[in-house]
Parts: sequence; C-alpha cells; structure tokens
Amino acid sequence: MVKQSILGLMLVISISVHLSAQTKTMNIAGVNRTYIVHAPSGLNNPPLLFNIHGYNMDGPTQQSYMQMDKIADREKFIVVYPSAINKSWDMSGANDFTFLLAIIDTIDKQYKIDRNRIYSCGFSQGGFMTFQLACRYSEIFAAIAPTSGNLSGNCTLKRPMSMRLTFGTNEGFSGGTAAFMQNVTKWISLCNCPKTPVVTSPYPSTNSRSLVTRLYYGPCDGGTEVIADSVRTGGHEWPMNTNDRINNSEETWAFLKKFSLQNGASVIHPQMIASSGIITAAYSSGIINFKGLKDQSQVQLID
Repeated sequence: MVKQSILGLMLVISISVHLSAQTKTMNIAGVNRTYIVHAPSGLNNPPLLFNIHGYNMDGPTQQSYMQMDKIADREKFIVVYPSAINKSWDMSGANDFTFLLAIIDTIDKQYKIDRNRIYSCGFSQGGFMTFQLACRYSEIFAAIAPTSGNLSGNCTLKRPMSMRLTFGTNEGFSGGTAAFMQNVTKWISLCNCPKTPVVTSPYPSTNSRSLVTRLYYGPCDGGTEVIADSVRTGGHEWPMNTNDRINNSEETWAFLKKFSLQNGASVIHPQMIASSGIITAAYSSGIINFKGLKDQSQVQLID
C-alpha cells in the first residue's frame, strides 16, 4: 500500500512538471535552437527570468540543478532555460544574443509578460552571458544575478542596473577572489554606488555556521543595488546547502524581484542640453523616445 501511494504521488508530480515545462524550438541563422519554458498556472502579466547554463551543460541540466521551477510556481514568474550550440555560448558573435532576444518576443506573445521585469541569472559561462546581456541590453533587462561568471571586456550601461554576484573563494579561476571583486568594482562605478559596503558575515546572520559573506553597496543611482556574496572555501558551484551556505536560487529571485525598469530607469548622461525649442519624450517598454532634439544628442533625465 505504501509503495503504491508513493508511486501514485510520483506520477502526479511527473505529470504536473510535464504540463508546466515545455521544450521549444526556433530557427536562428539556419540552426534549430532549443529552450525550456517553465510557465506556472495562474499567470497574470508575469515577470520573465532567464536561467543560463554553463560550459558543457545544457538547458535540461540547468533546470534540474538549479531547482528554480518550484520558486517560479510559488512566485508566479516564467523561467526559461536556453541551450547553447554544442553546450558552449558564443559571446563574440550575434546569433546567441539574437536567439535570447527572440525568446523574449515569443514568450511575450503567448503569456503577455511584464516587459519591465525581465531578468537574467546564470552559472559559470552562463554568468559571463548574463553580464553580456546586461551590458548590451540594459534597456531590456531590469536586473541580473550571475554566479561564478566574470565581466569580460568593456561595459556601457544605458541605465543603472542592479547586480548580485555569487562566487566561491576557491573557484580556481585565474585571479581568484580578486578577479570577481574587480567585477563588483566595475559595476559600482557604473551605477555610482557607495564605495564602502555594508558587510554581513556570516550571511545570513541567523546562521552561525554559514561560510557566506555578503557585501552590500547601495543605494546607487536610480535606487539600484549591488551585492557580492562570497562562499569561503567554496568552489565552482551554485550553492544550495543551507547548512553552511545559502540556497542560491532562492536568494537570486529574492534579489531580482525587487527591481524593474520603472524603478531604476535613469539614463546615464552627465550633461544637460540647452534648446530653444520644445522637447517631448515618450516612454514605452524600457525605451524613451525624444522629439525636438534636432542636432543635440546629450541629455540628462532627472525623473
């Protein structure tokens, strides 16, 4: 009787997961690309979260590893797990970014997402991709939360953006902790954050066994925040053990859900222009369109 009951429960759970998560395919530059969409029931103008896998991983592996679906079910957001070609993301070309942006439009057509609340998180190479999405499309993504990924190359934000970075002090990357903290230094500069953090160690403070230290920088421009969570002796991992670490999936969503394009949308331009004409502005889907600027191009958005 007990075995039959457990089997029945497993069957119900399996059917539920199958119904809420679907594998989709689209053709980008002549190549069929796949991604998993987990869309809970009862959605109403939901947020969208990209959860991007690392090198030599794929969407299904990321979905299983991160356990984000149950959080999406509770919090009523859509989470998507895209898969790279040959399990490796190409940050030097355009096709992977075209793929990810096309996913947004496709999901929006079906679910009418809140385009002010599109987020990205990712592990390892997926963390690199998450940084790239922020730098390239800060008018689209409201906030990011990379784990064990670095910010490579130059980054220019069109607006301040909140960022939370998680890493282990024994990752094994060249540069170690210093390299990850360079990412934080760059980001607090981009968002004009206080340079001295508020330190919580251990984090959470209610768990004396925790190996996690949290550095909080904020508030920054536009009400944004920057957080660095480091796991002492932690390796290249997405921490989930709350005995001496944190549930990184829960912490990721708790951070991201606070932000939208509407509460951090200041355009970063330091100079005010002078004009004798009338200037009008219209805001839609994270983009501000100005009329009447003529040959002028430098503006400062106050509110």
